[in-house]
Amino acid sequence: MLLTPGVVDQCLADEPLPWLGGLRASEFLRDYWQKKPLLVRNAFPALGELLEPQELLELAETDDIESRLIIEAGKEPWELRQGPFHETTWRKLPKTGWTALVQAVDHYLPPLADLLDHFSFMPEWRIDDVMVSYAVPGGSVGAHYDQYDVFLIQGPGQRRWQLGDICDEQTPRIAHARLKLIADMPVRFDEVLGPGDLLYVPPGLAHHGVAVDECLTYSVGFRAPPLSHLLEQVIDQVLEQHGTRTLFADPGRSVPTHPAALQADDLASVQSLLLQWLADPALYARALAPYLSEAKYPDYEPEGEDCERDDLLAALDDGLDLLRDPASRWLWLPDSQTLWRNGEVVDVPAEVGAWLPRLLHGRRLPGAALREAPPAVLDWLADEISAGFWLPVDGSDGEAG
Repeated sequence: MLLTPGVVDQCLADEPLPWLGGLRASEFLRDYWQKKPLLVRNAFPALGELLEPQELLELAETDDIESRLIIEAGKEPWELRQGPFHETTWRKLPKTGWTALVQAVDHYLPPLADLLDHFSFMPEWRIDDVMVSYAVPGGSVGAHYDQYDVFLIQGPGQRRWQLGDICDEQTPRIAHARLKLIADMPVRFDEVLGPGDLLYVPPGLAHHGVAVDECLTYSVGFRAPPLSHLLEQVIDQVLEQHGTRTLFADPGRSVPTHPAALQADDLASVQSLLLQWLADPALYARALAPYLSEAKYPDYEPEGEDCERDDLLAALDDGLDLLRDPASRWLWLPDSQTLWRNGEVVDVPAEVGAWLPRLLHGRRLPGAALREAPPAVLDWLADEISAGFWLPVDGSDGEAG
């Protein structure tokens, strides 16, 4: 099991975190986050035994699961294929030089929720998913850079990682129709990662990972919403709120210097009026909550099983925990006590609202935390289980993995 007892509390209390090499969250955010890489040996040893390569390849064969295959010396250099794949695909491939990648494995492997809670020093809305790659010896996706932060955590096997310089759109690239591969990467860092080792790579930093032997690598990726998209949400909310009711007005204006001129004081007046609309503190929560809580895959629909309060109590008596649906995105607004999920407001009864901070404290809700829950909370959770938004899973028993 990947769970470290009290992991969310450790992050929020700014205690030394072993999986960050003993750094406190504040120290990591100050010195490393979006600044420079960090290597931590044996950060997550349990990842070496969590997932077998064959299990990952079976996910890559599944409809509606996002997967890719990159063959360095395929029909073309760095051949890219999109899944799902047929089960015979793998035995037709060479013994070296290819990588299979499966996106959002945390949606299908509940223990990865425990892994993500170790990054609770970042808000959940900033975390994207856990991609897992399987590579044969020499397998790689090429030298590249990402526009988001990523924690690379080694599962079984070994992978050699080389890091280069910060890149941008002007960085020379290899000619390729679909992959953005760097043409020449100076090596500033060169280390082999073994099971459980962690490497943090900030945005824009060139990196190149090559499998030393058959291996799995977990990539915890972070969301970086384009500011233009955020602005669109804000503008849409402003227009929805004000519509065409308010017109430009300029009482007390001065005589223009020229009849055809758009003068600086006119522009300043327009700017002042618009900024008044944008100055509403509540505007941004209303505008961004639906967007930031949208599910990663828009057509996602959870599936649950009928559950009553007695069923939930029986599950708790059997030592089960509850896990928030990993494929749904959850966003809580403390100021308005509003819960958003998959782009919509969740109807939370008033008597349950007081429990929301405890229910959402981590992705896993230990069964022991519900022993004293009032009936209204248990009834609401039973309904949530029926709808597929909470999943009964094997209990943590308070043990670290």
